[in-house]
Amino acid sequence: MIESQVARRYATALFRTAKRIDQVDGILDDLKVIADLLRKDPNLKNFLEAPQILDQYKRELITSAFKDLISEALFSFLVVVLDKHRTEYLQAMAKEYERLVKEDQGVVQARVITTRALDPVSRDRLREELKKTTGKKIEMLLRIDPKIIGGIIVILGNKIIDRSIRHQLDQLKEEMLALTVH
Repeated sequence: MIESQVARRYATALFRTAKRIDQVDGILDDLKVIADLLRKDPNLKNFLEAPQILDQYKRELITSAFKDLISEALFSFLVVVLDKHRTEYLQAMAKEYERLVKEDQGVVQARVITTRALDPVSRDRLREELKKTTGKKIEMLLRIDPKIIGGIIVILGNKIIDRSIRHQLDQLKEEMLALTVH
């Protein structure tokens, strides 16, 4: 919960700055590289998050690693994140920033969960239905999960459309347990 709130607050501030200086896409690219680096190098992540390491050393590291490679705005952002001891949320901030960029471009991400891969026709039909519903372009992230037994789950922003058999069985179970037998 706190991670999403912190990520949203910082990503929103960065996004507003990026819009103002017209560097939205460049900052997105650089932020993805930094998030990817943190994901691939646990030593770097642990160093930046370690409370026993002085901020001065952390600042020296990010200065030598990033100062000449990223925009001044993003570098300043990293310094603020470091000074506020929020480096553990950097990857979440990068995801939220990307979401804000896509939202600004009229693109909505839909996570689609099915028991098996959707054929191209079904995928296109679903994308069109979601486009009609939202009025925005749809970027679909497909995932296969046999635990849902059948049907489909679509997660669109903070809205969940659960048409899975697992969900229907769970609802039926609740209804059956709620019945009183005489």
